Amino acid sequence: MDFASYAWPILASLVAYALYTAIWRIYLSPIAHIPGSRLAALTRLYEMYYDAWLGGQYTFKIIELHKKYGPIIRISPWELHIADPDFYDTLYAGASASRRSEKDPYYTRFVGLDLCVFSTVQHELHRRRRAALNPYFSMASVTRLQPVIQERLDVMLKRMNGFKDTNEALNMSYMFSALGNDVVMIYSFARCDYRLETPNFDPSSRDAALVGLNSIHIMKHIPWVYDVMKALPDSLVQWLQPALASFLELRRTARAQVEKIIDGENEGWRGKDHPTIFHAILDSKLSLAEKSVERLTEEAQVLVMAGTLTTASAMELITFWLLKQPETLRKLKDELRAVMPSVSHIGKIPLAKLEALPYLTAVIKEGLRLSYGVSTRMQRIDPDKPIVFTDKATGQEWIIPPKTSVGMTSVQLHHNEDNFPDSKAFIPERWLGAQGKKLERYLVSFCKGSRSCVGINLAYGELYLTMAGMWRVWGSRDATQSDDTGMLSLFETGLRDIEIEADSFIPTPQKGSKGIQVKVCSVGG
Repeated sequence: MDFASYAWPILASLVAYALYTAIWRIYLSPIAHIPGSRLAALTRLYEMYYDAWLGGQYTFKIIELHKKYGPIIRISPWELHIADPDFYDTLYAGASASRRSEKDPYYTRFVGLDLCVFSTVQHELHRRRRAALNPYFSMASVTRLQPVIQERLDVMLKRMNGFKDTNEALNMSYMFSALGNDVVMIYSFARCDYRLETPNFDPSSRDAALVGLNSIHIMKHIPWVYDVMKALPDSLVQWLQPALASFLELRRTARAQVEKIIDGENEGWRGKDHPTIFHAILDSKLSLAEKSVERLTEEAQVLVMAGTLTTASAMELITFWLLKQPETLRKLKDELRAVMPSVSHIGKIPLAKLEALPYLTAVIKEGLRLSYGVSTRMQRIDPDKPIVFTDKATGQEWIIPPKTSVGMTSVQLHHNEDNFPDSKAFIPERWLGAQGKKLERYLVSFCKGSRSCVGINLAYGELYLTMAGMWRVWGSRDATQSDDTGMLSLFETGLRDIEIEADSFIPTPQKGSKGIQVKVCSVGG
């Protein structure tokens, strides 16, 4: 027999399998009745094109597809997406709901952190892992942490003063990330790298986290690449992919901290007024397997990445808009001055009192709305029960079968013009009064339900303390008070440095952005 006699049957079998797969996915699948792009229903290469080839653009393509096909659409052979903001609480059910809430493993492996709470697929296992963390991120725990945040904030304010009248640009993005990194490291390990004290705020941890997230669209579709990189010698990874090497270094650093705690070499936590996360986890009722070095390393890496990037992103955006809109900054400074008549009051106001300030709260919520939190869709799967979605415009009911991956996206919901008119504008006033209360259900920066962001209270605590302390003593050329430390003005920074242009799990601005930069000068200077 010649080669062709073997090849033709194999080729015919492959063609038949491809045709059967295409017919099943488009016409016979349990979700074939859901509208959407036929190409998206046929293959995940459709998503890969927009994200891996075009660079994080599928989030925006999904929004475009909704305009064509309606509020519920099929965006892959196995996944649906919903655009109705009022359906959010149904999909992202709370811990008391009867429905189980699981994740799609296809979308939890993108950075190789399969053992952490965020990536946990099974409902019951997630509940156990999350229960071990919840007490240390409660409002009471964050309140006890206020002196730690304030000590780091005092250092930050002192560093800002050092840039005054030097004509040197202050990179606020680096500074806010350094603040977040120092705080989360202290809370996690009872130590930090004191990035706020370094000359350039040491953005290495921030950059490494961004590199890891910028690779998600390749890793999501070709997950074995990350496993191969982890197995290779460091020197070879550095040569093959220098960017990914820095992300792997972040993992090694987290592992070293966890090992020191397990080996009893880190005693800095003793005598602290606040609980320390990983010491507490090791003393928890979790099984020994759940306390392994590997699992706790992944947990640590996720916490440090989130603490370094997400809150800082909201602070950057708020800073940009306050400096662009002096009338907004004046309103905020007037409110802060009323509760802190003297600069000596900074750091002495209880967190609960700051949280009660309506305009500060409005500024923070508007900053969270426009910084989105996570910019990619967050999928959920009910493994047991169907979900019913009703199109409010037509009254048509759509039955979503069990085991179907369904997602919604904060970028789309936060720009819903019915809820947020002129949605791209920074308008804190929309959060004031009764209308603001109604809008709270549509603010989903931290997701919702049993799998909402565990660090929400810590993030809010940092935002309230930092924004209150900073803007009480810093102003702009058109918004200053007599006892201000100085004035900030934007430097080589525009809208494209804060507006989302790509989805890399978190919002990514224009390529090459240096973040939010300001010049610092004396009042009247």
